[in-house]
Amino acid sequence: MTRIRSSVLAGSWYPGDPDELAATVDGYLAAGGGSPPPAGRVLVAVAPHAGFTYSGATAGLAHAALARRRPRRLVILAPNHRAPLDRIALSGAAGFATPLGTVPVDTDAVARLAACPAFVVDEAAHRSEHAVEIQLPLLQRWGGDPPAIVPLLVPPLDRELRETAAGALAALQDDETAFLVSTDFTHYGSAYGFVPFTDDVPARLEQLDAGAILRILAADPSGLRAYGRETGLTMCGLEAAALALEAGLPAGYEGALLGYSRSGDRDRDYALSVSYAAVVLAAPGEAS
Repeated sequence: MTRIRSSVLAGSWYPGDPDELAATVDGYLAAGGGSPPPAGRVLVAVAPHAGFTYSGATAGLAHAALARRRPRRLVILAPNHRAPLDRIALSGAAGFATPLGTVPVDTDAVARLAACPAFVVDEAAHRSEHAVEIQLPLLQRWGGDPPAIVPLLVPPLDRELRETAAGALAALQDDETAFLVSTDFTHYGSAYGFVPFTDDVPARLEQLDAGAILRILAADPSGLRAYGRETGLTMCGLEAAALALEAGLPAGYEGALLGYSRSGDRDRDYALSVSYAAVVLAAPGEAS
């Protein structure tokens, strides 16, 4: 594994100039706002993956919480937007590049997961996928060397493969590992094929998203999947979030919604809107 996966988003989804990108990301990480994060070490974080002008400020809240106790390894669970998959796609790259440098891949962890039948190394799936890359400039500005990543693209799986995958991911958990779920929430509008209501749209979007967020905070993967089926929720990373929860959380964990926004908030036009949330689940009883 020597290949470096090149950026496909620089200059479009985020600034291509390294100085401009660093300043932009630093602003997101320093902005604060929203609810204060739990004091303990973050075990699972949820952050959006739209272009920075839309969701960067919300994503920054989740990354700032992770940066307080920087993990050595970050398992990034993301949806597959472009490539059909029947197993979880690993990357065979040794690193992922952005204008800020190269983020190393934990190739040993990738090799361990690749031996599990729920996973497959699939370079084509990762080649143009944005949901992992958009997180990388943020973690590159945490301070110090960036963590090694384990990039995963998670499709819907049958029960047997889900349980196998959750067990394999649980085996990676240690005091220096965190999970980051890269997901947006409701995609609303005719372009997304999802218009379940047309009145009081902002409030009803928030209500719809809240149902998923509450199930994440409750560490309820079955409930999250059931909610998705019942509502038709267009949350692209629902399976990724559910899998991260199935890998297990300790008793007494603390959860918090750090921020919530929608693309429609920018110009108060909700005819086409995507929702974003920053959520963290943290270890209990630890000082920050």
